[in-house]
This record gives sequence, structure tokens and C-alpha cells, in this order.
Amino acid sequence: MIHIDSTYTWRGFRAVLVENPYYRALFLPELGGKLWSLIDKKSDREVLWHNPRTPPRPAFYGAAYDDWFCGGWDELFPNDAPTSISGEPYPDHGEWWAMPFDWHIDQSGSTATLTMSRRGVVTDTTIQKTFTFHADTPTFSIAYRLQNHQQQPLDYLWKLHPALAINARSRIDIPATACLIDEGFRGRLGAEVTSFTWPHAQTGTGPVDMRVVPPQSAQTCDFYYGTGLSAGWCALTDGVTQSGFGLSFDPDVFRSVWVFGAYGGWRNHYTTILEPCTGYPYRLEDAIAQGSVSRIAGNAVLQTTLHVTLYQQATGVAAIDRHGVVTQVL
Repeated sequence: MIHIDSTYTWRGFRAVLVENPYYRALFLPELGGKLWSLIDKKSDREVLWHNPRTPPRPAFYGAAYDDWFCGGWDELFPNDAPTSISGEPYPDHGEWWAMPFDWHIDQSGSTATLTMSRRGVVTDTTIQKTFTFHADTPTFSIAYRLQNHQQQPLDYLWKLHPALAINARSRIDIPATACLIDEGFRGRLGAEVTSFTWPHAQTGTGPVDMRVVPPQSAQTCDFYYGTGLSAGWCALTDGVTQSGFGLSFDPDVFRSVWVFGAYGGWRNHYTTILEPCTGYPYRLEDAIAQGSVSRIAGNAVLQTTLHVTLYQQATGVAAIDRHGVVTQVL
């Protein structure tokens, strides 16, 4: 069975609860359309990380993202770092995460949908995202429709931002062929290591397996961009319960996977954020300058669909297909 219910509230926000035999998901449409909680019922664990010091609370447009960062799954558009483009100020981590979305739900038999949408603030755009849930699968889909209403093309970074619960036996898997370490986060491997070929970073003291999540006691941070994707997916596996979370997407749209790991070195947080993104690096003006940004034409529409999956009995993942089915586990 599939159950969807919009009668809930969570810390003052209207909430939408979706449940089937595999997962229980809680959405907060009024807070950026956030997916706040995703319970894997088979392993009895919360997949998403929640900031123990900062619960969900109303945010104002233009707020400093880090000070409102409560965890869960946000989405960022059209930028990450605050900047100014053509004289227009772009807010920290973009214009979606702090804003309320319109929403409605539908259910027909063994299928339910949650559709959320809103207009841009600094950009003349509309985003619509439709989540489709089925009764008999641990996978759900998100169909996106991004429309540019202005006549001019728009350069942008669009990034998924699920903060994931981790432990020292967690493992990251991405099908990247190259990884560029952001210049502000080169301390763990040494300042001379600016890039590496996934999954091993070569350092002066030997190779480091970047699939392995460091313990919180490491007091470090990772931030790198996985590029040259051989396929469109990423995954994080909990080695304790041998269960995991995976995303599959169109690599022609989300052309990189950013990995931000807070392993005690940033505000003592402990989480890995797997971030499929339409470009890199996180400074939009730099992405524009080096030609690694995405662009939507004037009066154009971009449509794409991704899949979210939960899987069991695995210590890692070697492949996820475009429908979100894990085809190779380790």
C-alpha cells in the first residue's frame, strides 16, 4: 500500500507524510520544498542527517545558509556562494531553499504524487517538481520542469543537496573519472594534492581511499567535484546495517557530483552531502568564466527526471541504472 497524508505539522510547518512498506518520507513544502526525513524501514534507520543544534525554522530570503542549515535535503538554484550577476544580487545558496512552495497531492490506487512549484525571486523562472511514489518499490522518482520566462539566456548552477547520516563504516561511491579538490579544502590530503583520479588520492605518504568516510574525530572537511561521469548516479552505503541511499540522474543535465564531507572539521558536524550539480565550481562567476556552468535559453523549458532508491545487503555500489535500480552491489 501507499499512504500520503497532508494533515501533519512539524515544528510549525505544514508537512506531507508518504509511506509504503520500504520507507517513510516527510516533506516540508513551506521550507524550500525540503525532504526533511527519509526513514529506511527495512534497516530501521534515518537516512538523512539532522543538525542537532539547528532544527527547521522559518528562514528569510537572503539568509546566511550555514546558520539555517538544519539538514535534510535542500536544492540550490541558481548559485551556491552569494554573488552578483549583471548587477543582480544572488542570495547565499540560491533562491529556493528559504522560500515556500505551492503544493498539492494526488493518489490513484497504488500510486501517489506530490507536486511542488514556485516562481523565482531574482530569476524570472518557475520550478516544478513532481514526486511519484509507488506501493511496491523502494524507489521513487522526481520529475523536474524548469522554465525560463525571460528572453535572455540564464547561466546557473542547480544542485541537489541531501545531507546524509554517516558513521565511520560508511562508503561513498560515484562513477567519476576525475576529482578536483576545492582550493579551500586541501588540508586533509596536503596542499599539493589538488586533484585525484577516483577513488584513490595519491599523497606523499601513500594513497587515500576517498570512498571511506573518516570518523568525526578526524576533525577535517572534504570538498571536491567529481567530473567526467561515466554514468549518472551516486550512492552512500551504511556499512553497519549494509543498507544505502542512491540517486540516479541524467549526466547530460547533472554533469558533476560534488562531495562535501563535514567530519568534525566544520562546526563539529558529521555528515556527507552528495551533490549532483549542473556545473562547478561553487562560485557561479568562476563557473561562468571557465565555461563549466549550465545555461538555459530564453523562453526555454528544461525537463529531467531522477530516481531515489534505498537498497539492502550491500557494503557498496558499483552501478545504478537510470530507473534507480541498483544493478551491482559489493
